[in-house]
Amino acid sequence: MDKGPLLTVIFLVALVLGPGPGATLIDGTKEAPNIWFGIPALYLWVVFWFLVMAACIVTAALTVWKEAD
Repeated sequence: MDKGPLLTVIFLVALVLGPGPGATLIDGTKEAPNIWFGIPALYLWVVFWFLVMAACIVTAALTVWKEAD
């Protein structure tokens, strides 16, 4: 499998799981939100998926989107 389609699939999965159903699975309740390492779990969840998307973009910029020599 080429890097382009694989990066696209990873990016789309991160796009869905970041703000979508994954956030509702890990957040807990508004009265007792889940806390991981002293930080709200929802914040860590969203930052993690943002970093996954950023890594996909940087990887694509360095490998897939290069101009042909």
